[in-house]
Amino acid sequence: MALSKKEISILIEVVFSILFALIFMPFFYENQGDNLISINNLIGKITPIIIFAVLYFSMAYAVLELIFKAKTTVDERDDMINSKSYKLGYLLYELSLFVFIGMLLTNSILQNTGGIIFLIISLLLFVSIVKSIYQLYLYRTF
Repeated sequence: MALSKKEISILIEVVFSILFALIFMPFFYENQGDNLISINNLIGKITPIIIFAVLYFSMAYAVLELIFKAKTTVDERDDMINSKSYKLGYLLYELSLFVFIGMLLTNSILQNTGGIIFLIISLLLFVSIVKSIYQLYLYRTF
């Protein structure tokens, strides 16, 4: 089961999303009551995420480029897989938007900014993971 460079790149994205969910989502869940509107609170919470993302992707793609030195070519198959996976992603984003609006209208828990931010990040993380796994599935089956 040898993976191509494109498939490993997709796996890097999936692993990042899972690590983000395990490391940072509990932090947002615990701090739902916090007011994240003030710039000091927001900077204090976003800075570690940015540092983690930059370090993770820098190291992961550097190792990927060292292992796979050959250039990848884009053909019709890649275009079809990308269009199918992004179509699913956009449909999930639209569904997430309806879920978000419905939760805002019906749930009083989301009246604070921390709960809203947690819900938005959760929905975006879910959509990202599903889209990437579907894209990986398409690469493995086509």
